Amino acid sequence: MLRSLSILNPLAALLCGVVLVRADLVATPLRQPGSPLDVSLSHEADRAVRQAANWLCMRQNPDGSWGTTQRVTLTALALTALAASPHPEDHNARSLGALWLGQSTTRSLSSLGEHAWRLLALSLSLPDTPERSAYLQDLARRVPPVAASSVDDRRFYEEVLAQAGIGAQPAPDAESTELAARAAAIWPPPLSRSRAAWRLARLINRTAGGRLAHGQTSLDWRSHLAAWLISTQKNAPEGGGFWSAETADAQLAETAYGILCLLEL
Repeated sequence: MLRSLSILNPLAALLCGVVLVRADLVATPLRQPGSPLDVSLSHEADRAVRQAANWLCMRQNPDGSWGTTQRVTLTALALTALAASPHPEDHNARSLGALWLGQSTTRSLSSLGEHAWRLLALSLSLPDTPERSAYLQDLARRVPPVAASSVDDRRFYEEVLAQAGIGAQPAPDAESTELAARAAAIWPPPLSRSRAAWRLARLINRTAGGRLAHGQTSLDWRSHLAAWLISTQKNAPEGGGFWSAETADAQLAETAYGILCLLEL
């Protein structure tokens, strides 16, 4: 029996191993561009995160998964978003999602990106124990072929290994630095999807140290992305909020990315 099944009991008593902590913000007379969100916008962003988390919880399948196709990826995305912004009322959804995703590790994945998201979601969901470390290392060893994967997927996987405590944080590479410079040059960027906003925020935080500038001018990228996400979030009639897309599964992914992007700000 694979080691994944032995971890299911700890999963049932889910405790988030990692939480993205947002520092309390203090109002200052002058807020510098690119610095953390001001109090008012931060509260709006927090509300958007809670609305999106509620919406995701309401769309979880009875077996704990999310989506109808590519359920491993969608479940990993949704679980990562919920685990990164934990709230007591999400506990059951996170527990069921982690159990389902843990059971999915009996299947090998062909996509490095899918493997990375599953590893990240479980690393955020499992209690911090010696068994967790051994389990994640075992799961990481079942990595699909890396050579055939995109540069983005390979870099993301390296970041996930570091997040899980089983690898070193990759240094900024020339391509990422160039992408950040291009983003600054065309700011504000044309945005149509929360996934693109998340990728941009992640790039700036990890490559540019959270600061984006065009020449000597600091760009207020956090406020721009937060305002865009807040303004494009849709209210669901039955409660909660989501980011729209062409299909129900795509809406699940976009909503998870929306949460993750707001947490980067």
